[in-house]
Amino acid sequence: MSSETRSPLDVFEAVCSDFYAAAREAAAHGRKIAGFLCSYAPQELAHAAGYMPVRVLGRPGGTPRADELIQPFACSFARSSFDSALADELDFLDLVVFSHTCDTMQNVADLWRRKKPEHNALIVSLPTHTQGTAARAYFRAELQRVRERIEALAGAIDDETLRSSIGLYQRHRNAMNRLYAVRREHPDHLNGRQVLSAVVSSLLMPKEEHLPLLETLVAHVETTPAGDDTGETPVPRVFVAGSVCQNMGFIAAIEEAGCAVVDDDLCMGSRQFCMEYADAADPLDALAEMYLSRRPCPAFHAPGFDPGRHLVEKARTARADGVVFLLTKFCDPWFFDYPHVNQALEDAGIPTLLVEVEQHLPVPEQFRTRIQAFFEMLAAR
Repeated sequence: MSSETRSPLDVFEAVCSDFYAAAREAAAHGRKIAGFLCSYAPQELAHAAGYMPVRVLGRPGGTPRADELIQPFACSFARSSFDSALADELDFLDLVVFSHTCDTMQNVADLWRRKKPEHNALIVSLPTHTQGTAARAYFRAELQRVRERIEALAGAIDDETLRSSIGLYQRHRNAMNRLYAVRREHPDHLNGRQVLSAVVSSLLMPKEEHLPLLETLVAHVETTPAGDDTGETPVPRVFVAGSVCQNMGFIAAIEEAGCAVVDDDLCMGSRQFCMEYADAADPLDALAEMYLSRRPCPAFHAPGFDPGRHLVEKARTARADGVVFLLTKFCDPWFFDYPHVNQALEDAGIPTLLVEVEQHLPVPEQFRTRIQAFFEMLAAR
């Protein structure tokens, strides 16, 4: 059945059932594919060069090939992604772009470049300190280097085409932020798993195909009449925070326990769409401003940005009764931030639950048990 005859959510769920089907199909029709491993990598540059950008997510299952080359304390996202490459499951890639966000991913990038030279691995280095004229100048020069590298592989990128790609991506971010806003107000109209399927599918489909489906979905949920919940027992509203979360089973398990996931601060969630458009004559200046002005992930520092206060504000805006941290095991940047962030939430009177997860493994029963206990505690409040 074609996407024209299915609902947007049906299309998104189908895409999420086979992460790279759209990329393989596009590659079979002659389109170049660029894989990205971080939301800080400038997808707009690759899109303007004619590539189809896709997020490399790894896949469920063991990682025996990667385990021979990467330390056992590397996170499951790094091991699973690299194992997929070593198993030739990503042979459709013409380019793979890393961002230097942590030591583990820098190590994977170096290994990937050596083991899979046909993927033309490219590392984008961002300033750890993201504010100030020096940071802007550095990253502007880095974007120019990346542009020249991509042009050497795919041909010249003219400024007007790059501006068009920037505009397309920003329209998509705006639509996704509208979807998040509706979910915060009416989680009964759109649950957490459905929103995550919209997010993950957007990382795996051409943006020009995903955007109209997304806008159709947003228009539908925005105009859906609010239900009459008079007399119903309130459902605990949960905010989810953490790094990578392509396994929708974790969100589904939270909602199956009786909670409503009303917002998130996930790498593969709202942080994908937190950039605001920057108007500049030079499109590289615009990209530098957009990427460095976004709210930073734990791998970067922005003066004046307090991750604890930020999460408290987001949880309150979402009217969350509690916060669940889905922290990928061995994700050092997030675990360095966690004590401060958790203390800020506790000081604000917002209950929290920390669960370490592995991205390439099924949702364990222990996770379901702890979520059920957290639900009962929130419901009792």
